[in-house]
Amino acid sequence: MKISTKSRYGTRAVLEIALNLNKKNLTRKQISKNQEIPSAYLENILISLKTKGIIRTIRGPKGGYELAKDPGDITVFQIVDILEGSTDLVPCLENSNVCARNSICVTRGVWSKLQKVQEDLLNTITIKDLVEETKELYSSNFSI
Repeated sequence: MKISTKSRYGTRAVLEIALNLNKKNLTRKQISKNQEIPSAYLENILISLKTKGIIRTIRGPKGGYELAKDPGDITVFQIVDILEGSTDLVPCLENSNVCARNSICVTRGVWSKLQKVQEDLLNTITIKDLVEETKELYSSNFSI
């Protein structure tokens, strides 16, 4: 699976919101600036993530975006799956009718196993994990 810019930006946007958990709601403009994501592109990403229940919007003067779930309950795979549409490595994994060789194709099993390993790995990494890594990274940069 090739991870698109949309998924990379989406993961960074959710991470940015999580880093500000219990502080303030972030506007699209703030997320865009902090994560260096084009604002217009970010808008579509945030809409998709909101529609699927990863984030929610808060209206009003102190409004913005917040997580709809606990950071420990949001996996990188969920974000990628939402933003990529299909995460299948090859078309025959999604639709076996695509290829006439499906029932005798031994390489299909290879692609299926590889896809499972990728999905399993991305399902083990949560936004909470990324928040902790980020805090550790930045705290180590400021040591004397």
